[in-house]
Amino acid sequence: MNIDHLKDKFDLNELEVSLLEYIKKNQKQLKNITIRQMAKDNFTSTSAIYRLCNKLEFSGYSDMIYHLSSNTHNNAPTQKYENYLPHFIQLLKKHKNSKIVVFGMGFSAPIADYISQRLTLNGFCAMSVLHMEMLDVSFQDSTFLIVISNSGITTRLEEVVKTAKNNHIDIITFTGNEKSKISQYATLPIIIGHYNPFYHDNLVPNAFFGQVLIIFESLLYSFLSSKK
Repeated sequence: MNIDHLKDKFDLNELEVSLLEYIKKNQKQLKNITIRQMAKDNFTSTSAIYRLCNKLEFSGYSDMIYHLSSNTHNNAPTQKYENYLPHFIQLLKKHKNSKIVVFGMGFSAPIADYISQRLTLNGFCAMSVLHMEMLDVSFQDSTFLIVISNSGITTRLEEVVKTAKNNHIDIITFTGNEKSKISQYATLPIIIGHYNPFYHDNLVPNAFFGQVLIIFESLLYSFLSSKK
């Protein structure tokens, strides 16, 4: 559990950070710690712990304990992509003459660049640089947006995807978080793995980005084959 990452991601205060440090320290016996015991050990109230649960987007204390006591990391095998294929082909056919913007931040940026180049080599007009003017309503019939984000909850990405949706621009998202706003805004949300912000650790294998490439290549191959 990378507490610094969680602090920034969920805008946690000092008390909430100290609660996470307590949870991390007691992770092995976490299932045996009641909410009252946690509150007592941290000289706080159960209400403060419930507020932390809400901030971390858990349904309650039991839900939080279940997820944070698990040792399962985000290295799920590549999921089947066939369910996304008909809609993916439909969108690429619709936008064969559109300007395709492929956008990602952080580790997603090189993945966006790769997808952009692959699309360009196959006859599309694609770029991995975002100009917000291209998401204006006047471009709704000539712009197509593809977004890559493991968490799907970056404020900048939410703004970009919401703007595109409001202006009736088609969007494909590759994300590990099906509950994220960018997934909800997307024309075609492609869910890869199961994003868990509590395993944001450089020492833990992260299969998301590799799976994005594999699934994108599989979808693109099927699209190109359908044209023959």
